[in-house]
Amino acid sequence: MTRNTDTALNYANITLHRARLTELSNVQALLEECATQLRLTHGLGMWGIATTTRQLERQTTSNHIMLVQYMGVSVATFSLSKIAPHWVVPGVFDDDSMPATYLSDFVVMPSFRQRGVGRWCIEKASEYARTQQSSVLRTAIYTQLHESMAFALTVGFIPSMGISHPERTYLEKSVIPLDLRPME
Repeated sequence: MTRNTDTALNYANITLHRARLTELSNVQALLEECATQLRLTHGLGMWGIATTTRQLERQTTSNHIMLVQYMGVSVATFSLSKIAPHWVVPGVFDDDSMPATYLSDFVVMPSFRQRGVGRWCIEKASEYARTQQSSVLRTAIYTQLHESMAFALTVGFIPSMGISHPERTYLEKSVIPLDLRPME
């Protein structure tokens, strides 16, 4: 996998905020465009995302739907929740009692992939999880999405050792900062 260096991004121009109700159509458009790409490249249909603005509105009560913009253009979105989403099957994570934040519906526009936007989003999601007193950030990736899995591993996610699932790989990432100072 090669990094797209055609256009270096100025990270000062990337913004992140909780999507406002008036922006849910932007979120929906991002999700639909990426779902179309998954359908064409991997044969996946809509992978359980909220497909209507009304469904997204209902999700805003339990999720923080985040919108990432570059110079005012919506380029990525993801949802964060302390409540386990519908895709979490009991027992798939090593320790269900561990305080966790769940990352779902994470998509980056194809033209902004391999440019650091995804890594930036994971850093921001991890920061948010820490503010929520979570120990881990959890997500799931469809097993046939090898590029997504490779990305998740490079940003610190590890496969859960809980029960396996035939369609998804469940992953988690510690969000507790390590203190590498020598012990006294």
